[in-house]
Amino acid sequence: MNDILKTLIDTLDQDRHAVFCGIVESSGSAPRTSGARMLVLPDGSIRGSVGGGPVEGASVAKAVKMLAGAETHRILSFDLNSATAADAGMVCGGAVKVLLQRVTPAQRGFFERLRALHGAGERPALVTVMPGDQEPVMALWTAGGGLEGAELPGGLGAELARKAAKARQNFSLEDGGLRVFAEPLVTPTVLHLVGAGHVALATAKVAAFAGFEVVVMDDRAEFANAERYPEAREVRVLENFDGCLAELGPGDYVVIVTRGHLHDRDVLAQALRTGAGYVGMIGSRSKRDAVYRSLLESGYTQADLDRVFCPIGLAIGADTPEEIAVSIVGEMIRVRAGVPA
Repeated sequence: MNDILKTLIDTLDQDRHAVFCGIVESSGSAPRTSGARMLVLPDGSIRGSVGGGPVEGASVAKAVKMLAGAETHRILSFDLNSATAADAGMVCGGAVKVLLQRVTPAQRGFFERLRALHGAGERPALVTVMPGDQEPVMALWTAGGGLEGAELPGGLGAELARKAAKARQNFSLEDGGLRVFAEPLVTPTVLHLVGAGHVALATAKVAAFAGFEVVVMDDRAEFANAERYPEAREVRVLENFDGCLAELGPGDYVVIVTRGHLHDRDVLAQALRTGAGYVGMIGSRSKRDAVYRSLLESGYTQADLDRVFCPIGLAIGADTPEEIAVSIVGEMIRVRAGVPA
């Protein structure tokens, strides 16, 4: 979404229009879930996606026509049979509705504010209000300011605030013919993988697939390199593990999988001095107990140690690096979602 917003703002700066496309309703095996976003530029190029295949092709074609004319919005409905579903990468058919909205230079300030709030980690939500057959309205919701740019009936406004405050996924609301689509802009959680061996390699792949941004670090260049970790946002080759973790906050998760107990202990000590939202260390219970004793002797408290997930991962009987990776990422997803253990 951040790339889409940047491109949109650049386009509006050039005094050009664009068409913002989003899936606002889907049923069956839709190619993307409700809220998928795509931007169509005046030259017909796109950013983002609404699922590919016939849905995306028809949406782009209509958006180009809109930009050549004066139409401000259009809802396209697709009822995909088994043949067209296969072209869209679906297992079976489904129904999809895509909302196309013209965006003009006059709206630049709105999108600049949305992007700035997102960049500052404020968790804004892009809200599209559809009042019956009238033109849809884009609005902005924040925890501190509520809904800006549109008005909703009391009950619907309260429900929007309740869901937007904690949601990570797009959602829709409806009341008496008034429909609201909300897209929370959540900053991705950053996974700091300390150690770049076999478990780290599998964990990086699964974590990236689950929406985490991955940072990998190790003191072995043959393990920590971009070729081995193409999905990582950053790969760092360390001189040693001293001071490898900087200031971290709730949106930072640390997984400690170095090649030795001593390194694990030192990295864990660093992690516990940060505000990381998740700290996990691989190892057996006997290893954990030895590391914990060492940290307690160094002045750390039991409350510090209670933050640590060790042995790391969900108890699913994982054995191989790939299975361990699934258990680790599953545990991180649970923490990210706020689900109690």
